Amino acid sequence: MINRIAAAFTLALAFMAPAAASDIDLAVEHAQVIRLPGDASAVVVGNPSIADAIVHDGRTLILTGRLQGRTNVIAIDRIGRVIYSREIVVSNPVEGQVALFRGADRATLSCGDVCEDIPRVGDEQTRVEGLTDQQRNRLSIADQAMAGDDSGGMPQ
Repeated sequence: MINRIAAAFTLALAFMAPAAASDIDLAVEHAQVIRLPGDASAVVVGNPSIADAIVHDGRTLILTGRLQGRTNVIAIDRIGRVIYSREIVVSNPVEGQVALFRGADRATLSCGDVCEDIPRVGDEQTRVEGLTDQQRNRLSIADQAMAGDDSGGMPQ
């Protein structure tokens, strides 16, 4: 009799407790689409340096990993009810990456058919600054091209 009561009590607790939502695992510089259970009027990311969230339409959220770390995302509807709340864990993908050490200095390479430098937190600072400057220049040229500047980013 006591075993039946204990079993019934355990079963009742299992049905009353909300299911624990699992963390969202996201890689740096990757995106994931989340379907929301209702229309969101606002979305907040705890630390936008770690992840970014964009509402595509009222029920579609796009999360993008920025830096390694842990944060959360909350979506609320037009009357302020929380319709979505999850933890986000952003990690650095290691598949296809190689860490090259020269003494204490580290460089990270992304490898496919060819290995190319990719700046990562913890890499040698001078190398990262050079790669960041190159990327900034490439983005500036692309921005100028999209704006209709026909100089191609080259000085005249």
